[in-house]
Amino acid sequence: MRVYLHRLLIASQWGASLLLASGCGANVEGGPGAPDTENAPQTLEPAPAPACYGPVYDDGFGYHGQCCDITLCTTPVNGVCPDVDKVELAGRPPGSGECECQPLRGPYANEDAGSTESCCYLVGSISCDGRPLLVQGTPRLADVREGPSAWSSAPDAPADRAEGLRDFNAALRELDTAALPADVRARLAQRWAERGRYEHASVASFARFSMALMALGAPPALVEAAHQAALDEVRHARLAMALASAYGGASLGFGPLAVDGAFEDLGSLTAATLATVVEGCVGETLAAIEAAAAAQEAGPRAVRLALLEIAEDEMRHAELGWAFVRWAIGMGGASLAREVAATLEQALRVACKDTTVPGEALPREHGFLPTEEVTSLRRQAAAQVLRPAGDALVEHGRANGAARSPRLSTQPLLS
Repeated sequence: MRVYLHRLLIASQWGASLLLASGCGANVEGGPGAPDTENAPQTLEPAPAPACYGPVYDDGFGYHGQCCDITLCTTPVNGVCPDVDKVELAGRPPGSGECECQPLRGPYANEDAGSTESCCYLVGSISCDGRPLLVQGTPRLADVREGPSAWSSAPDAPADRAEGLRDFNAALRELDTAALPADVRARLAQRWAERGRYEHASVASFARFSMALMALGAPPALVEAAHQAALDEVRHARLAMALASAYGGASLGFGPLAVDGAFEDLGSLTAATLATVVEGCVGETLAAIEAAAAAQEAGPRAVRLALLEIAEDEMRHAELGWAFVRWAIGMGGASLAREVAATLEQALRVACKDTTVPGEALPREHGFLPTEEVTSLRRQAAAQVLRPAGDALVEHGRANGAARSPRLSTQPLLS
């Protein structure tokens, strides 16, 4: 874990000497903007108890489990709770392990009458694979199609990664699935195809991120890294679909990806930064650590090579996220640093909760860890990697003159 932390600190150029947190998370004192000491004057109904509803998904569409409510609260604006179509909430499911599955509902009264965050809303959240292209909160994914496709052929290795990938084709031919029951082969094909769909959509997600960087006047190193990340995702999608095709016994590819409306609003500096905190700083770091852990358990050489490739690339994507946030704080100052701290706090709460990532019924050596191990790994990463790296971001805000910069305390996230 210390290696991951070291890489993130270098990426964000802090040079800070930090103590590792002893538990999974902590609270941030303060939050975005100045504290609002008044509750919203309108009469609000109490927030309903969060519930789960609808079908249990596990059918190849990229979603897993039921759609379950999470409660998110914010402060009033000029004493009034924002309408659901105008409210901006930190911690909404970003599509990196968690997706939004129901429209926002509210506002409701906070059950904590003393809280300054008196405007509460319910958001439907469901486990999902990867980091999809989100358009107005809805993930865009291409359909998986059976038939000859270049997406199911192993990618060529870039010059600097040749050693890691040059044997993938040979390893794929060595992959013996005959000993696996037919239903297990089908399930593994489905799960690798689901992974491939999200890697495929991430190509467009990074393309949009590069456009946002241009719109914000970001330095060329960040723009170049964003384009490289998109190329990485092309390679990841091909690796995943090659494995899906091998397990399924038929070539698989993608249909068209609907991108209409995806570039209409590239977002403000604040919006881009907070989205990157969740999707890049937290989501990509966890994806890298989980892929590396799964690679250690992998049996077939093709599975291990693919996961190692994905793990290294995702870590570089995480470094890009932390580097961008550091640059953005330099542009936005102490107020943006406070919002980053609050968003990171909520993202760590989501990361540390019991996960519903599937995998219990699959042989772990084929690339998917059991749920309880994923949960434990995320909590360890939150304590030993994400928390200290977040402390460094907050320290930067203090150094830039924040009157009341948020600090990370020792109160556990899970109670």
